Amino acid sequence: MIDKDDCAKIGIIAKPHGVNGEVVVRADVGFTSDDLCYEFLLVEIDGGLVPFYVEEVRTKNTEEVLVKFEFINNQDDTRRLAGKEVFICREWLETEEGELEDVPTGMLIGYTAIDQNHGTLGKIEDIDEQVGANPLFIIGRNGEELLVPITDDFILSVDDQNRTITFNLPEGLIDMND
Repeated sequence: MIDKDDCAKIGIIAKPHGVNGEVVVRADVGFTSDDLCYEFLLVEIDGGLVPFYVEEVRTKNTEEVLVKFEFINNQDDTRRLAGKEVFICREWLETEEGELEDVPTGMLIGYTAIDQNHGTLGKIEDIDEQVGANPLFIIGRNGEELLVPITDDFILSVDDQNRTITFNLPEGLIDMND
């Protein structure tokens, strides 16, 4: 059985597409349609994660892909999947050295944010990807939201085993949010 703690929710099956068993999978915040292209996707059904073999993936737009799963061949089958959450296993992103490669920012939701000068900041609760603006980590800190730009310039390391991300934030950024 696949442990949900070892996986990340990457989207939702929005609706059926056509009559031949395709579905529209919509990416969650922090993910793009490129992050939905795997050999298998895990669909949450009755509280468990069920692996579905992906026969074909076609990009619809930056947030959606059309997916044809093996053994899903008609509208009745696709209607039963509509509204179900889609996951991937974190280990699918690992390189041979055990490092995560090109991690979608959405995979970092739930990680503990640490600044090298200020210590633990809080948990990454969400990502703000407003159109026309730089994406931001939303970090829960003392009942408030701390907004941190998502940029490699600020990230020192990501520890997937301990689910932490260490930053070197510029002087005043943390105080600016107060």
